[in-house]
Amino acid sequence: MDEKDFLELIISERMGMHYDRFKKDCPLTAEQAAEAEKADQAHELLYGQLTPEKRELLELCEDGENSRVVIKNEFYYRAGFRDGINLDRLIKEIKEKG
Repeated sequence: MDEKDFLELIISERMGMHYDRFKKDCPLTAEQAAEAEKADQAHELLYGQLTPEKRELLELCEDGENSRVVIKNEFYYRAGFRDGINLDRLIKEIKEKG
């Protein structure tokens, strides 16, 4: 395993850990859960009315949007991770000089 693979592993594990913590620390409110349920029902109703070809198009659009969101989230997480490492290095340099 090279350095890049190791970093990928650490980031994947940390993102999963933070997601689990987020679900625990920030549960949906009753209103948010109701909104999500309403959206799911509307999606199912719409999906059920589509032809197989249009269902495939909708799924393609949803998959594409989900992929974009995942890419953005990973970018911001990686940027924060790099910032943390750089800040740690800077603090260590300041302590060594001081």
